[in-house]
Amino acid sequence: MNWKETLTFPPEVPISEKAKDLILRFCCEWEHRIGAPGVEEIKSNSFFEGVDWEHIRERPAAISIEIKSIDDTSNFDEFPESDILKPTVATSNHPETDYKNKDWVFINYTYKRFEGLTARGAIPSYMKAAK
Repeated sequence: MNWKETLTFPPEVPISEKAKDLILRFCCEWEHRIGAPGVEEIKSNSFFEGVDWEHIRERPAAISIEIKSIDDTSNFDEFPESDILKPTVATSNHPETDYKNKDWVFINYTYKRFEGLTARGAIPSYMKAAK
């Protein structure tokens, strides 16, 4: 995604200046990104003012949800079917080229489940900011 050209904050959508600032600090080149030197920079951002990071896992969730099964989607909004046109890739007489272009949006994407947490839900010491 090209966030430099596509990221906008529509005036009709209410969002605080602190939230905008945090989003923009995440959407930048990696070497300038908030948290690059360590997680403490993110925790100390004004958006998270008042968050008790030491006891955050002991606090109740801000929104209580009930999960009925592993495939329960009742907590997600319903979206009606729409007539949105899906992008198409021009086919050619070269199936290998068509196959390579198929999933271009997933280039450089790697799914890592629960990266950054130990089995007990703590942040590993190597991921904490140096003191």
